[in-house]
Amino acid sequence: MTEVRIAEECAAPAEQAFAFINDYRNLPKFWYGIESFTPVTAQTDGVGAKFDGKMKLGPASLTSRVEVVGWEEGRLIATKSIKGIEIVSTFRFIPKGDTACAVEADIDFSVGGGLAGKVLAKTIEPFVKIAVQHTTDSLIKEIEKSHREQV
Repeated sequence: MTEVRIAEECAAPAEQAFAFINDYRNLPKFWYGIESFTPVTAQTDGVGAKFDGKMKLGPASLTSRVEVVGWEEGRLIATKSIKGIEIVSTFRFIPKGDTACAVEADIDFSVGGGLAGKVLAKTIEPFVKIAVQHTTDSLIKEIEKSHREQV
């Protein structure tokens, strides 16, 4: 399993950063390699919401169904794959006063066992690390842009 952890400062309140990422329609604005992210339940936020996603990492196109397994309004969103490649992601929003926050992203990623899984993991591991850093950087920029537009 590839684990990547990133923490970045953001010039927007934690509640606003949370609201931006909580809206699944914003995912293509910041998530590196995402080709599609579609709800498969009527519920689109909170614990129990499920989505089908497809992303391109280097030479591989990967699919997964994820479920929101952790959700604390204004503070945390966590998802875990329930079908396809194994992905566990957690985004935390830590207030830093009234106008800023820290965004922490933890992404654990596995393509499965066996020889084929090991080969694919070695092939895409460098892309996973780049993707998580790019995703976090883009997320911060998009949150700050959204915040400026609302002020």
